[in-house]
Amino acid sequence: MTIRKAVVDDAVGVATVHVRSWQSAYRGIMPEEFLDQISIDARAEHWSSAIPSGNVWVALSEGDVVGFAAAGPSRDSDASFELYAIYFLPSAWGNGQAQPLAIEALGDERDVVVWVLEDNHRARSFYARLGFVADGVTKSEVVGTVELTEIRYRLRR
Repeated sequence: MTIRKAVVDDAVGVATVHVRSWQSAYRGIMPEEFLDQISIDARAEHWSSAIPSGNVWVALSEGDVVGFAAAGPSRDSDASFELYAIYFLPSAWGNGQAQPLAIEALGDERDVVVWVLEDNHRARSFYARLGFVADGVTKSEVVGTVELTEIRYRLRR
């Protein structure tokens, strides 16, 4: 596996990982009709404009994007840095690639937050293994007809 900063040419690969991981990880958590209509093309447009910020990293296997992470200044006023996203193709889950990618994306940041769906137990376990702990802050979001709770995890080092 190779980890490097993403380039605009990675946008379709990042979008594919994003969509396929959501469709697998969030099945049973988010409405199926929402997951089924997520567009790789629309996500690729988003990532094409986000990647030049320099805050996106990719994990490559045999030259193909199999995972990505996005991180940067926190959107929360009481934290300095945020892990916005980390996703892998379902076929790459459990192969040990996520931790090195997260470490690369976090760099030397000392106070990091990440938001995770309350019902996403796989992700919550992953963040706990990295040293993140739930800090008691939550928020709700409605997706389709379903209200989802997000829990904020924090890493202080």
